[in-house]
Amino acid sequence: MLDAGEAGYRSFLLASAAAVFPLEQALLTAGVDLLLPDWTRRTRAAALRADLTDLGITDVVLATAPPLAGAAGMFGALYVLEGSRLGARLLVPDLLAGGSTRVRAATRYLRHGEGHRLWQSFLAHLESSQPVRECPDEAIAGARIAFALFIAGRPEAGLRARRVAAETADAD
Repeated sequence: MLDAGEAGYRSFLLASAAAVFPLEQALLTAGVDLLLPDWTRRTRAAALRADLTDLGITDVVLATAPPLAGAAGMFGALYVLEGSRLGARLLVPDLLAGGSTRVRAATRYLRHGEGHRLWQSFLAHLESSQPVRECPDEAIAGARIAFALFIAGRPEAGLRARRVAAETADAD
């Protein structure tokens, strides 16, 4: 996906949005801020939306995430989201080296959390979670929900997005 230039990067961001937007909303609805007091620092939806807008994508139609079962389920979904942040860091150097100016400017989502120890602090919360120790199956179910959303967002899975060119927006 990423080796296909700007179009490939847009596809990657759309696939990410298919998971990140509904997962973050489901987590917020379930009370994630009670599990992670620094949730507002962790959420990446605004950064992802800004990058999509920079690349001409103004409207994304997504499915909603199923409800997450309790604290253990939330931790499972969070494990996948926080892990995706680690993977994102590995993509930045290649995008900066070979991407267009627009692509290089639209890396807020991939760079989100740089300079913070978000993974380490997340692990501390996860490892000290009584609900995860008591209900590991719920944590696994939450992780599976998150992985399923990332998989469903791949372009071949039928994610729909409407791109609105700047010229069209200006014409209205």
